[in-house]
Amino acid sequence: MAGGGSDRRPATADGSWVVWTMAGIAGVWVAVTLISLLSPDMVTGSEQQRLPVAAFGAWFWGLVATGAFLWGMGRLRGNAARQPFWVGLAAATIAIWGVATVLSIALPVYVTGSDPTRLPIGAMVSPVAAALLTALAGIAAGVLSRPPEPD
Repeated sequence: MAGGGSDRRPATADGSWVVWTMAGIAGVWVAVTLISLLSPDMVTGSEQQRLPVAAFGAWFWGLVATGAFLWGMGRLRGNAARQPFWVGLAAATIAIWGVATVLSIALPVYVTGSDPTRLPIGAMVSPVAAALLTALAGIAAGVLSRPPEPD
């Protein structure tokens, strides 16, 4: 600009926000894929029929978590001062789903009955818990990023 004026706009960090948003979404869906492929199956009946319960449910909870994560990230966008919060939300989401993946794959299977029936409790519960914790992390990031309103 001529005359020494400057174009003063509030500082934004949209590039960083997009990168961390994509990282969080990728973290959820890599975890959902690994849970679906590597978790033990539920085995039932006298013929020991296998049912991949993690593959049936994990994608739904991945969608719920993605929606909650995007809602939380959307509330943080637009102000560079909130960058630590969106980085933290993305990192927390990746960590939550990483733990859910390990628990879904590694927790022992509950065996019951004379046939026996094998229930992979970790594979059934971990994606639900991860989705709920992702939503909680998004809410917490939104609340903590807002300065208190003056009286």
